[in-house]
Amino acid sequence: MLQASGAVRSVDRPSRPCTSWTSPVCPTAHARRHHWTRLLVTGLACALAAACTSTDRQQATATSQASAAPIQRHYWPTAGWQSAAPNQQGMNPAVLDDLDTMVPDLYPQVLSVLVIRHGYLVYERYWHGASADDGQSSFSVTKSFTSALVGIALGDGKLKGLDQTVEELLAPHLPPDADPRLRRVTVAQLLAMTSGLAGDDSSLAGDDRITERMAQSRDWVRHILGRRPETTPGESFAYSGANSHLLSAIVADATGQSTLDYARAKLFGPLGIATDNALEQVLRRWPPTPAQVAAYERAPVAWPKDPQGYHLGDSFLRLPARDLAKLGYLYLNGGRWDGTQVVPADYVAASTRPQSDPTVGPGDYGYHWWVTNETGHASFRAMGFGGQLIQVIPDLDLVVVITSDYTQERHDAANLVGGVIVPATTS
Repeated sequence: MLQASGAVRSVDRPSRPCTSWTSPVCPTAHARRHHWTRLLVTGLACALAAACTSTDRQQATATSQASAAPIQRHYWPTAGWQSAAPNQQGMNPAVLDDLDTMVPDLYPQVLSVLVIRHGYLVYERYWHGASADDGQSSFSVTKSFTSALVGIALGDGKLKGLDQTVEELLAPHLPPDADPRLRRVTVAQLLAMTSGLAGDDSSLAGDDRITERMAQSRDWVRHILGRRPETTPGESFAYSGANSHLLSAIVADATGQSTLDYARAKLFGPLGIATDNALEQVLRRWPPTPAQVAAYERAPVAWPKDPQGYHLGDSFLRLPARDLAKLGYLYLNGGRWDGTQVVPADYVAASTRPQSDPTVGPGDYGYHWWVTNETGHASFRAMGFGGQLIQVIPDLDLVVVITSDYTQERHDAANLVGGVIVPATTS
């Protein structure tokens, strides 16, 4: 039965997807441990396979980037999103309402769908007992948050430029025998996934065992820096969560703050994303204990850390769906928020246009954003394992967030954007 409250509806279902190892409806502890271990190994690097939306790679254009010109807004959702009727914002309510039956019937893994048009929440639904207050495991959507922090550090002067090297920025972590090629890898190459490090996600032609070895090491950053590049840096794309984790370490070392503390001051705070009570677990053992997993999955906000205290740059940032939408809205507005340039506009533009040319995945790759085309509309996306999505379509002034129960390992919910949500726009 659908219960309406403004633009929000929660759908009551017979049971909720497993989110706790102790839940009586969940698989056995052994089965869950096996699943979570494998998920962590792959999820640390996962931004979804090409099958996320289509068997064909979508071709992007240069117009995929966010608008460089400031857009005049009637309000900013720092204190919360305002709702509006779809037809007031140029969307067909009947088409959007098709999602109410389509999602539970065809996409039972979906936990939430949010549609923001012209800055107003015109559709918000939750299924399987989920609610607007619940944290969502964003997985590789985390990479786009990490990228934003790199841009902010650049604008703050904490980083001198994207051509700075690993050797310059992470010198204390380099093993004595570090490969000279890896020493010369730049921040831009880490962002574009062209560092030469081998791919570590099997869904995108990588090797999951690489991530597993890192996670079992005592020092993740040093372990990564001890690797040998598989290809010449700057020449080819390979999807590696290790790149993103190095970026988190770079942000922390360059700013003198933890990645989360810097985000609180420069990103989460300005956007009104509350993280004061965030769960910050240190992953000193691998796999995490059942108690750690259960605590993480209960937390509204969480960002785990590696054994040295660096927040995971590639995965596992946990936020409510409405807060995920704020990152998309920030980038839709060229990095500007309520009169303040939070992320430099030129960095946002560079991040959301092609910087490398993957042979896998749903499109081109920018600076930790996928650059795609949605039914003829230039678009960019942050995507995570199991169906997590922030999608921005600038020419429609549209942001879409989808979160999913990752245990079902379905990646097709993004089809709702091109199949239903974009066609619902009327003006």
